Amino acid sequence: MKSTTRNYSNEIDNFSANSLYERTKVSVPASQTIITQSSGNEILRIIHSASRTFVSVQQNHIQTIQEYLRTNDILEKLCLPSFYCEILDLLGYDPYEFLLEPSEEFLQNIKYNCVHMLDYVCIKDSFNPQFTDQVEKICRGDERFILDDGFDDTMYCITANRRMVSCSYYKTNNGRFENTCSMQVFSRPQFRGKGYAKITASAATQAIVQKNKLALWACQVENIPSRKIAESLGYKLIGGELRIVR
Repeated sequence: MKSTTRNYSNEIDNFSANSLYERTKVSVPASQTIITQSSGNEILRIIHSASRTFVSVQQNHIQTIQEYLRTNDILEKLCLPSFYCEILDLLGYDPYEFLLEPSEEFLQNIKYNCVHMLDYVCIKDSFNPQFTDQVEKICRGDERFILDDGFDDTMYCITANRRMVSCSYYKTNNGRFENTCSMQVFSRPQFRGKGYAKITASAATQAIVQKNKLALWACQVENIPSRKIAESLGYKLIGGELRIVR
């Protein structure tokens, strides 16, 4: 009997190429690295997406970065919250003069000059659902529905006294990314650590993969709980971005 398993590798590859082009306006071939000269106050920008790597760096650091990329696994390095410190030290800067943007809870009057995000993707074949009857679907038209028209018409929530304590939802992407949906997850601080985010995220992810679309998950490198939820649901790390400015 002929297998009906869908091969998503081409779709992920197309997403990778389009994602890089959208952010850099540079076409990067599969399994290739392109290094360009940065401008303005940008010291370094590294974007890796499913075997493609784009680097923008100051002219005097290009050779150093070329050698670094030849001897290091960039995807492995992107998983490290301390990666920005390693890069700054390599380029001759004092890491203590730079701050990594936190996973949340921004402090006022603080300048964050390092941004570090990770990108995950989930497909139907890799999805690991977490079934529960705790999730309530809140649909557009319900007085509790809070999303604008750019998002899907359903929020997947856990409520207490009709108050949302955790919810997940997604936005269907268009244009170059029409076969993808971007996930969002939120839990109120006092209800975190109870597994609610994982449960609601599972429900939203299931809705995406049942449509045979790619579910996209992005989070800051320091947000370990978010990373663990994504990985437990079957999301696969495909890349990330580090940007350092003066």
